[in-house]
Amino acid sequence: MIRIRSPQDFGAALIFLAVGAAGLWFGAGLPGMRAGGQLGSGTTPRILSVICLGFGGLMLLRALRVDGPAIERLPWRALITVTLAVVLFGLAIEHIGYVATAMLTPFVAALALPPVRWREALLVAGLLGGGTALLFVVMLGQPLKLFGGTP
Repeated sequence: MIRIRSPQDFGAALIFLAVGAAGLWFGAGLPGMRAGGQLGSGTTPRILSVICLGFGGLMLLRALRVDGPAIERLPWRALITVTLAVVLFGLAIEHIGYVATAMLTPFVAALALPPVRWREALLVAGLLGGGTALLFVVMLGQPLKLFGGTP
């Protein structure tokens, strides 16, 4: 009889194995490495999927050999608010611009854990909005509309 000694590691292993297997399955039709070492569109997904499978295998072995904590209750509030922040970013960037969206997202994510720390959210919002705008638009020349609508 196989005994799972670390349920948290076992759960993480199952997730890594599922993501890795799904990546290989869905990326199977994409072209891989070409002659001369050129990378096809399926090379990176394939490599990342194999890495996920490797991590999953290692975590599975750890779950069977090392004692660990039980799986705790899911933090639903954190899961929902962080997911909402990411979805909001994707929906809002075209309408209100990159800087406003990048600054709004940390405020939504800050609601994940009580008590809400508004000062830290303000600091993260300012650094995220200004820093990533500087990086992507100024330094890398990406065509992002900083304020309002599409470029």
